[in-house]
Amino acid sequence: MRTLTQYEVAWNMHQAGSTMEQICTVVSKHRATIYRWFRKIRQVGIRLFLKRKKTCKHRRPSRQTPEYIIQKVVDIRNEFGWCGTKIQKELKENHGISLALSTIYRWLHRRFTNAAVGVQQYKKHQAIVTASAPREVIEHDTVDLGGKQADVYAYTAIDIFTKEPSVVIADNLEMETGARAFAVHGAFYGSVQTHQSDNGSEFQRVFTEAVSAAGSNHRYSRPYKKNEQSHIENFNKALRSECFPRGEYRQEDIPKLQERADAFTKHYIERRWHMGLPNTMTPRQFTEFYARDPKAATLALAKVHEKSHLG
Repeated sequence: MRTLTQYEVAWNMHQAGSTMEQICTVVSKHRATIYRWFRKIRQVGIRLFLKRKKTCKHRRPSRQTPEYIIQKVVDIRNEFGWCGTKIQKELKENHGISLALSTIYRWLHRRFTNAAVGVQQYKKHQAIVTASAPREVIEHDTVDLGGKQADVYAYTAIDIFTKEPSVVIADNLEMETGARAFAVHGAFYGSVQTHQSDNGSEFQRVFTEAVSAAGSNHRYSRPYKKNEQSHIENFNKALRSECFPRGEYRQEDIPKLQERADAFTKHYIERRWHMGLPNTMTPRQFTEFYARDPKAATLALAKVHEKSHLG
């Protein structure tokens, strides 16, 4: 003998004159759900209604993420330490794999206990220095790589519009060395409107003279206003975490450290996805975009900045 479905039980009770309260109690459903059943049954009849319900049960099984894709997510995370958004971009652009951001973070959580949840939002702040074209503003800073062990420093610079960085490794923070580092940066950037730095000893008179000789302006960021140097500070964090993790770096290793820094800046420009650029482009992709259509590139970048400053 065939067992009646909950729909048939409810309909038969209704036909027999049972109250809605009684029907709800027997089939354990809300009255709104039962009323919806009855309305459909009156429209198409009980047989067609049951047939449609039976067809709906055969739904496509949920897709499982293949193990090789999961491993690819893990490998990219291990190699670059990237967040889910950059991993998603890397998978799509260089491996032909489309994967939902939620899926990426789910597997990061399972494989890495300290993986970040969701997409990290930029902190709201008021930008002090802005640029509307390449080479309008270059921010400069230094990073202490040697710590208490040795005098090893990275002189860093970045174009705040294109996000293209430059790094020079040196053994002191003298302004003469700052000027020599500026010459290396200048060879990469070419003609620049404004160079900005903090008030460190390496960015004093001799450095300023070198900037003036190159036909550029030198602007000091205001003390205790970190947002004025936010672009270079973000790059410094990436340099520290992805190229020079905490460790002992010696002066005699400076040539090798410079080679490592050069390789990283090349990777940063050509391969590293940047959340501060339109469509998470690499700096190289964005400079090519700007070369093709300056107006569209500038507008797209403005939208990224607007989004990052939302509450």
